[in-house]
Amino acid sequence: MTVRRPSAGIALLLVLFLGGCGGGGGPAPTPTPVPTPTPSFCIAAPSAYGQAVTEWWLPNCDVNRNLYNNPSEALGAPNAGGVGPNNYRGFVSLGMGGFVIVDLGGCIEDMPGNDLRVHQAVSREPVSVYVAAAPSGPYTLLGARVPCGERAGACEFDLAAGGVPRARYVKVQDGELFPCPNDSKSAGADVDSVQAIWVAASEADGGRQ
Repeated sequence: MTVRRPSAGIALLLVLFLGGCGGGGGPAPTPTPVPTPTPSFCIAAPSAYGQAVTEWWLPNCDVNRNLYNNPSEALGAPNAGGVGPNNYRGFVSLGMGGFVIVDLGGCIEDMPGNDLRVHQAVSREPVSVYVAAAPSGPYTLLGARVPCGERAGACEFDLAAGGVPRARYVKVQDGELFPCPNDSKSAGADVDSVQAIWVAASEADGGRQ
């Protein structure tokens, strides 16, 4: 009697089949790791005004000459006052190209009309404003070197101008670019406050808006 051996292909299939039926087998497959959710910076409700400074920078030549270098003066409601040039209060002078980034405490949403108001004291120095939903950015430009202080010491910006649906962090940068060094005691834009317009309006209206 002639015994026929199975072909190599059939033999391989038998080995794979038997191995899958509990016959020894290799190590169990490694489970796919579950990615850690990215933290959301938009969970908390926003405040009407900047609550914290997350970053700031002033050129050294202005830091050594300006009298108004405290970035925390850009927080809270507008309160600038006093008599210049040596006795102002309530704002931070940014110097040539300096900036301050404030945290609104939560994300504001793009609403009809303007969404942010920057209160700028002393004169009408221009500012550039950027926004982001996270402290590390990316930051989106809403307006570059916009004259600020013409209307009751403020200028306004719309999130829609940058195609941004929401934002929590606001970067205000000097747009005057007054050459440094100079003899000014308050060189650069003088930022008094950063206001979330719709949040402030809602609070003023008892939270009904």
